[in-house]
Amino acid sequence: MNAKYVADTGVFVRCGGPNTEKYQQLRRAIRQAGVSLLIPRRVYLELGGEPDDEPYPSSTIPWQEGIDEGWIIVADELEYANPLVSGIMDATRRYIANDTDRSEDHIEKAGTALVGLAAQLLENGEAEHIILLTTDKPAGRAAETLLPEYGFSDQIQYRYVSEEYLEQITAAELST
Repeated sequence: MNAKYVADTGVFVRCGGPNTEKYQQLRRAIRQAGVSLLIPRRVYLELGGEPDDEPYPSSTIPWQEGIDEGWIIVADELEYANPLVSGIMDATRRYIANDTDRSEDHIEKAGTALVGLAAQLLENGEAEHIILLTTDKPAGRAAETLLPEYGFSDQIQYRYVSEEYLEQITAAELST
């Protein structure tokens, strides 16, 4: 099965930076499993990238090492003109707003980008299955609820990335 791992900003923030044991544990598990973490461009920007820069230009962001090593990959730009992508992102924003009792105007764009990227990868045949690693429970629930409604049944798995998850993550878990 062709599975892709999609990660949000919170995963890296929760790691605490490249010099921490949690970061190194995540790095080891990803590399040993032979997979990579895809991040939407919006997440890259939240981690310190600049919208007009060449790909992966900033050596000042702490995640640059993972990008340089190839286990963190900035995904291609989302296809906002694609009705599936824009539709599921709008639905995600509404879902998160309802789930958190917040205005849609106050929903982070990175959360909607995670679900949009998952849909785009599935629709384009770049993945058969998405494993969404996130600290954003409403975005994870939105992905598990909405992707099947858009025709991607049994193709999404959301994993909440807690401190404990990062301390115990192994390559075996990522290989399943």
